[in-house]
Amino acid sequence: MSGVVHLERSFFNEKERLLCTLGELRCSLFRYSTGVPAVRLENSKGYLILLPFNGQQIWDAVFDGRSLKMYTKFQEPEDTRTLVDTYGMFMMHCGALRMGCPAPEDDHPLHGELTTASYQEASILFGEDENGRFLALSGVFHYRKGFGDFYDAIPVVKLREGASLFDISMEIRNRSDYPMDLMYMCHLNFLAGDDSEILQTAPWEAESMVLRTSIPAHVKPTPEFLAFLARLKSAPKETAVIRASDVYDPEIVFFIGSVRADTEGNAHFMQRHPGGSSDYVSYDTAAFSHHVRWILKNKNQKVLGILPSTCEPEGYAAEKKKGNVRSLAGNASVVFRIRAGALDSARGDVYEKKIRIS
Repeated sequence: MSGVVHLERSFFNEKERLLCTLGELRCSLFRYSTGVPAVRLENSKGYLILLPFNGQQIWDAVFDGRSLKMYTKFQEPEDTRTLVDTYGMFMMHCGALRMGCPAPEDDHPLHGELTTASYQEASILFGEDENGRFLALSGVFHYRKGFGDFYDAIPVVKLREGASLFDISMEIRNRSDYPMDLMYMCHLNFLAGDDSEILQTAPWEAESMVLRTSIPAHVKPTPEFLAFLARLKSAPKETAVIRASDVYDPEIVFFIGSVRADTEGNAHFMQRHPGGSSDYVSYDTAAFSHHVRWILKNKNQKVLGILPSTCEPEGYAAEKKKGNVRSLAGNASVVFRIRAGALDSARGDVYEKKIRIS
């Protein structure tokens, strides 16, 4: 059993209304006061707020009574194509032709064209498969340039009955007869906890956790910050616990190598909170060859970024020089898959054991 409901912008107004149900699953539509249309996918464990026409971002993820997303001064999404003018989401897609923090020699926006892309198509998918009933948001962003690239971006965010974990995918289809550059990152912005512990299927040694020492244009370093960076360069495990008193201001970024996969080829990352609940991400290491850790913690923003990626986020020119920009053949496609969400204390214990013995 499966079906699809094609969404139109006219379906959304400021009063939230129910669109459909499937078992315990519910889908409702509303529009923020800023004019941005939003979809709520809900089950017995919580809900997702998604932006069907604005980057197909996940604006919020609330499970087991808590919001997983970063603390930010943005209370609502803004209807803008400029990322820093609406930076408060839980998840955004980055890429696909360009990605990362642009250097002076780059001409692309921060993290590429997908982050706030205006989707031409959006739809609700519903059905039942071998894993049970689900509701999902999908859509299509058609990228077209005369004398340039032609591709489609097709994301899906799927929520199942009784689940506090949800599935994210992004398919890139090259509609040109010629190869296209490919850079992609799934940018997950969790709330940086107080006295929370980060667990990962990767070593904590400096050889595997390389601290970014380049300074992006949006970062304004202080002498204290530069001294902090110098210390972390040789001691990345200092960041394994995010203490309540810690200040990561402006930000720190690690490029994490030697990520270990389980027998199914997946890497696992967790943030365990003092009460036992956890934030969780897993992904296929064959699709994502890089992993990026981002921590920013000050009075205006608190975020732990868990960022599976095809490259490092230092902009197109730098990644091209490193050989990190992939090529997608003409008329070919590629799919990236991620699982993310929340774990209660009991399930957190199970996943923690799995990570520690890997």
